[in-house]
Amino acid sequence: MYGIFVLFSLGAVIGLFTRGHKNNVYFTYIPAIIASFLTIVLSFLILFSEPIQVNLFNILHLFNFEILIDGVSAFFLFLIGLISFAVSIYSLSYSKKLDDKKNNSSLGLFFNIFIISMILVIISNDVFFFLIFWELMSLISFFLVIFEHENKNNVNSGLTYLVMTHFGTGVIFLSFLLLYSHTGSFSFDSFRDIGLVPQHIKDIVFVLVFVGFGTKAGIVPLHIWLPKAHPSAPSNVSALMSAVMLKIPIYGIIRYLFDFNSIDTQDYVWWGIGMMVVGSISALVGVLYALIENDIKRALAFSSIENIGIIFIGLGLSVVFASFNLMSLSIISFVAAMFHTLNHSIFKGLLFMAAGSIHYSTHTTNIDDLGGLIKKMPWTALMFLVGSIAITGLPPLNGFISEWLTFQSLISIFQIPSSIFQVVLAFTILVFALTIGLVVATFVKLFGIAFLSNGQSSKVTDATEVPRFMLVGKSILALLCVLFGILPFIGLNFIVQAFDLSYIPLNPFEPISIKNTSGDNFASLMMPAAIIIFISVFAGVFVFVRIIGGKTKTTKYGTWDCGFGSSSERTRYTATSLTEPIRRIFGVFYKPRDNIEHEFYSEENKYLKKTSSVYSITRNIFDELLYEKVTMSCLSVLDKIRRIHTGKINAYILYIMITLLALLAFTGFGING
Repeated sequence: MYGIFVLFSLGAVIGLFTRGHKNNVYFTYIPAIIASFLTIVLSFLILFSEPIQVNLFNILHLFNFEILIDGVSAFFLFLIGLISFAVSIYSLSYSKKLDDKKNNSSLGLFFNIFIISMILVIISNDVFFFLIFWELMSLISFFLVIFEHENKNNVNSGLTYLVMTHFGTGVIFLSFLLLYSHTGSFSFDSFRDIGLVPQHIKDIVFVLVFVGFGTKAGIVPLHIWLPKAHPSAPSNVSALMSAVMLKIPIYGIIRYLFDFNSIDTQDYVWWGIGMMVVGSISALVGVLYALIENDIKRALAFSSIENIGIIFIGLGLSVVFASFNLMSLSIISFVAAMFHTLNHSIFKGLLFMAAGSIHYSTHTTNIDDLGGLIKKMPWTALMFLVGSIAITGLPPLNGFISEWLTFQSLISIFQIPSSIFQVVLAFTILVFALTIGLVVATFVKLFGIAFLSNGQSSKVTDATEVPRFMLVGKSILALLCVLFGILPFIGLNFIVQAFDLSYIPLNPFEPISIKNTSGDNFASLMMPAAIIIFISVFAGVFVFVRIIGGKTKTTKYGTWDCGFGSSSERTRYTATSLTEPIRRIFGVFYKPRDNIEHEFYSEENKYLKKTSSVYSITRNIFDELLYEKVTMSCLSVLDKIRRIHTGKINAYILYIMITLLALLAFTGFGING
């Protein structure tokens, strides 16, 4: 375990001292590759042995730096190690594009410390050090977001992220203080024994925990930082932030829900319903904004909000089932949420690295400037396609399994012995189904426009395939998308072992089953059989068309040129035109507006138009209706507070006296009370 921290630290320090050296990236990322692999090994060792609990040192007999690595920690350590391993290999080539800026060493320093901070958050067993490492993770990720600070937009994105992450940290701190006031200890071990804490206190703490960790996870409407911060960071960092950092808040929520509490009565039902409602809204809003984005990285960032929403739907459903003592369904829902957590880490890391590869080769992530990249970057196109199929939940890749489990769990809500809850939760099914459909449309647009349409810009003309280390890093995650899809029992058994469950089958040839209250199978899935059926259908259709259809005449035209045999821009789909119907249908979210500009042959003659241009503009309702008003209100209050700063010493002495009198009065009231 200590060797992991030593290696990451070496990567940070040696890379810093070898600044400008031609092999700087190897000094920085090879130790990270080894340390990430050891993190994966450590997570597996914990699963098949006893948990590790070590008290390293004590501060003033109040704060213990205590490490706890149990099955829950091991699961999230595996996520950190796996994605860091692939991204570190990817970075060996990706980071070389920064050689001309001579700042590879700084990126490597923050990169390694960022991974260390996430590991320390996961293994901390004390409030004090948990918050220290949480803050370290937030600050280091802030510096990574503003790494290319020459761009003013990146700095603004970083400041938004900093404000939101500190808001979340403050709320988390309040929840811990409330638990401390009833347990008398800052150790997480004391929080695991809160059975005597009044239910209303648990409810308040849940709200604080959900808001605090949810802010970092990017739930709506606290998501405002995510589509700004992730695209601003370098692509290898974006992969870590979206694939790994967003899962750290999930860890915190799981600790409180299932480790610190015993969800065994209907007092907790509203917890689960609240999580499902927020998760549904986050999933739908996230994919709606991802669909209209023309920047690949921003679209992927909004897509992360959607997937976090799906995870919260699964967790909330698990709480609802557990509160009604439907434990089999609760376990299935929980496993679905955790499997989607694992799957999202894999395919979102892959997609962000693929987006980084596109930027590496073309120097843009605007898909309207792209097209035809499948010919220029065939391996990147293949891996982006794998990630796209996985994230849309299509078989036989990994995203299908976790979304299928989530959907089947949702259908099982009729087993809840309450008609009111059944009706309320039924709306989640509608939102979930709509979300999946919109996800398919989103990635058809991203892959179709970027890789299949006719490229018109010089950026595409000069594009080439990325270096081999970038391909290797992506290949690792692409293969895992296929592996966990075809052989899902590998990932499911890992989750079963990590969270000490015993409901999912351990046999790869035994179907994954969802049972009703009488113990009968309600739905099942056997992936080997599903894959055989899937292949048979395609083969049957192909044979049928060839035999019945006979020989046909084929006329070849360029892809996406509407059959006119022309490569003119006038016959080419753009990202905006492809999603125009969606913009109109969901206009309440987008508030679309078309700006039309004309250029005339003569300023005197306004009848002969030379060109006309139409610009479609969409707005973010959360910015306009929520955050702009909150910001203006805060500035107004601060402006009024500023007026009391007169610069006169007499006024400041008066303020001090008033404060002291108020404290004395408060203290006296407390003593008398």
